Amino acid sequence: MIFAAQHLAQPLPRLLAALRDRGHGVQPFGPAPPGRQARALERGKTASPASLVLGAPGPGGGEPDLALEELPEGRLLVISLIGAHPDAQAALLRALWQLEESARGAGRAALTLRLGPMVGPASPLWLRLGSHPRLPRGGRKLLQPLLEEEVVEAIHRALAGRVPWEGCHEIVGPEVWSLAELADLAGDSTAGPAGAWEPSLDVLEEQRLCEAEPWLAHFGMEARPLAAAAQGWAA
Repeated sequence: MIFAAQHLAQPLPRLLAALRDRGHGVQPFGPAPPGRQARALERGKTASPASLVLGAPGPGGGEPDLALEELPEGRLLVISLIGAHPDAQAALLRALWQLEESARGAGRAALTLRLGPMVGPASPLWLRLGSHPRLPRGGRKLLQPLLEEEVVEAIHRALAGRVPWEGCHEIVGPEVWSLAELADLAGDSTAGPAGAWEPSLDVLEEQRLCEAEPWLAHFGMEARPLAAAAQGWAA
């Protein structure tokens, strides 16, 4: 059973919806779960472990208290971003670092995923790039996009007990693309809404290149080539 705060920033609501489609129960939780929710948490102790999903708050939301006594066996899944650091320029990246630190000090099993920019046929970043936007610095920024479906698969494997629930993993694609190259690819395979910069441009600018092999090995996965996936989206 997955428990998540009600007000979380994208992409978390989208990822949770995809996990629900994969058969995972998803329920909201707060600092003092009463009644029906408490019973669901109690059932989670005897079935699959209750998993609290934490991430950046969206409008009207705030992070839950990580010292919830009602979930002594609850494990933490922190959805963070590449670039999270106490000295980051973007406020979001500094806040995510604090969230990671809180999870590490909570005395519970904690799994942290730092996501790179995600793309998919309906992902905001992909749609934004396909709308032919003006690119910062002429599109020279290098990034490692990863398929949104592969992020969902990685979380699914962790929830299903196929992955050790521990560590901080930088989830990026194995291929390095410039923002301009990625926009050219998206322009050939998408049309429709303008989408959005996800993550925001200030965060994207701070995201560095990482090694993809460690997380792929940890989750027992192989990444699909982006160009081949994009060709399928166009079809």
